[in-house]
Amino acid sequence: MQFSTFSVAALRAEPLVHLLSTAKGQYKVQYQAFSLPENLHKSPVVFLGGAFQSFSSFRAEVELVIATHPIILADFPSQGSNDQLAPELSLPDYADLVADFCDAFELPKVIMLGISYGSAMATLFATRYPEKVERLLLSGITCFRRESLITLLEDSLSLLAKGDMEGFAATAVCNLINHNRLNETEVSPTYRRLLFRQIARLTENERQRYAQNTQRLLDFPGFDGFPACPTLIATGEYDNFTLPSENAAVARQCANATFAVVHNADHLAQFERKEATSTLFHRFMCGDRVDNVEGTEIFDPVAYDKADQRLQSRQRPLAQPYELTDESTGKTHIVRINNINFAGCELEQTHVDLSLSESSGDLWLSIPETGCRYHVRVLERERKVMRCLIIQRDLKHADQLLSYLEGNVLMVRETAPETLQEQLA
Repeated sequence: MQFSTFSVAALRAEPLVHLLSTAKGQYKVQYQAFSLPENLHKSPVVFLGGAFQSFSSFRAEVELVIATHPIILADFPSQGSNDQLAPELSLPDYADLVADFCDAFELPKVIMLGISYGSAMATLFATRYPEKVERLLLSGITCFRRESLITLLEDSLSLLAKGDMEGFAATAVCNLINHNRLNETEVSPTYRRLLFRQIARLTENERQRYAQNTQRLLDFPGFDGFPACPTLIATGEYDNFTLPSENAAVARQCANATFAVVHNADHLAQFERKEATSTLFHRFMCGDRVDNVEGTEIFDPVAYDKADQRLQSRQRPLAQPYELTDESTGKTHIVRINNINFAGCELEQTHVDLSLSESSGDLWLSIPETGCRYHVRVLERERKVMRCLIIQRDLKHADQLLSYLEGNVLMVRETAPETLQEQLA
C-alpha cells in the first residue's frame, strides 16, 4: 500500500478507491492511507466508523496516532461516505471484505479500531481472522439483542420509510445523546442542533444506506465467538444506547480484554471527551499502560455492574391521571403514571383494555404540564400495568419533558381536566 503524508487538507481530500471482487459481486472500498517514513515497518491502524461518521470524524485520533503508526481510514460499501448500496451483504460478509482488503494490499497484520457500528465489523473480523489482528480497540459495542434497542432501531426505520426526517433526526439525537446526563457530558444545545440538522438533511442515498446498515444489525443473530488478541473495550459511563454493562459483557467474553470507562461521556465519547479517548486509544495501540489516563477508569469487566447509572431516577407524578391516545384507533385511554423518566415510563390503566399491547405502534401520552404529547411503545404488560419506552419525535418537546422532570414532576395540578375526573368517578 502506498502511504502519503498526513495533513488536515489531505484528510478532507477525495479518498482513493479499491475494487474487491467476491462471490457476491464487486464492492468499492474508499480509503486514505497516511504514514511517516520511519513507521512504515509497523502494523497500520485501520479505522472503522459508525453511523453518520466520515474520515474527518477521526481527526483527533489520526493527529495523535500518526506519530507512531501508519494509518488507514476505510469506508466499505454503505459505510461513511461510500455511496455503494449493498443490501445483500450481512455483517459477517463485511468481516470477509475487511480481510480481502488486507490481502489485496498485503497487510499481514493490522491494529483495528471500530466505533459503534464499526465495532461489530471489527469484532467479527478479529474473531474470524485472528492471524491478521495485532490489537483490537472497540467503543460502543453490545452482544445482546436488547428489546428496547431493537424497538428504537425498528422505529427509526419506520420513520425513515415514511419520510419523516425531522422525527427521524430527533429520535436519532435522543438515542445517541443521553439527555438525562447533559450536565455531566456537557453536550451543548448547539451541538445537538448541528447533529439534528446533519441527520435531517441526509440524501436519499444516505437514507438507504442507514436503512440497510440498521437492517443488518437487526438481522444479526449475535456473535458465535470472540477475539483472542489484546483487546480494549471502551464505553462512555452514561452510554444509554449501547449500555456500559453490555460493553463489559463483551469484554468478559474476550480472552485478553481491558475494559475502560470514559467519565462524563455517553455513546459519543469520542467527540465529547476527545483528549481522554484519543489518549486511551493511542496508549493501547502502543502497548503502553492505560490505567492512568485522565478522565478514564479501568474496571474488571467480571465485577462491573453499573447498568442503572445511565438513567435518571424514575419519579411518580402526584398529578394524576393522564390520557394515552391510540392514533390507529382514535381511542383514548385513561392511565396513571406509576413512574417516569426521559427514556421510559410505567403506565397503569384505570380499566383493563387488552387492545393495548406490544403491537400498539401509535400510542401518544399527553403530559399537560409540558404542553406536549410523547410517542410511547409498550415493551411489556401485565394486567393493567405497561412498561413503556418513550421515543422522542421533537427536540423542543424533548426539552419540555426534561424541564418537567427536573422541576415539575411532583407538582399537583391546580385542577384536573373535567373529562378525566369524570372518567375516574
